[in-house]
Amino acid sequence: MIDTLYYINGCPGARAVRLYMTYKNIEVNEILLDLSKGEHRTPEYLELNPMHTDPTLKVTTDNSSSGLFESRIILKYLDNNSDLNIDKWLYWDLGFLNPNVGKIIYPRIFRNEEPNMKDLPALIEKFEYLNTTLDDRDFLVGDTLSIADLSCSMLIENSQFCSDLINVNNYPNIVSWINNIKNEIG
Repeated sequence: MIDTLYYINGCPGARAVRLYMTYKNIEVNEILLDLSKGEHRTPEYLELNPMHTDPTLKVTTDNSSSGLFESRIILKYLDNNSDLNIDKWLYWDLGFLNPNVGKIIYPRIFRNEEPNMKDLPALIEKFEYLNTTLDDRDFLVGDTLSIADLSCSMLIENSQFCSDLINVNNYPNIVSWINNIKNEIG
């Protein structure tokens, strides 16, 4: 049984999980973590997620509870997903898009400083790849919204904290894809 979702605002992975749960009408107790109070480092939380990251989904079975952490695993669990094409995009998101978005936006968000401009070409490369891939599709895999779309699109949206450096509006297929996702979710 799905019990509790722990999250912080602004985390793209947590937003993807929460959007999916809303989209699929999955009810869960939600707890907004206050990192400034160390709520992600309490003994109870660390028992669920020793990496003290978010989101974390508490899952209760017969006599025990465990925590799933890492948004892509949570999405796969909720979706009961075993599609390798979706996995391909989730891992692309985790291994290529996520670190490159982070190198550009995190300096501004967390340190109030400008990113290293040497990191920008790698992010542009990921945007170009995604834009080209979406040239003849509405979604990443097949004709319907998937957990891969939700996960990747949240990072694209977060990248717009630095829209002066990489503006999604310069990638028309990505813009169309994001609009398709928004139209599907409602």
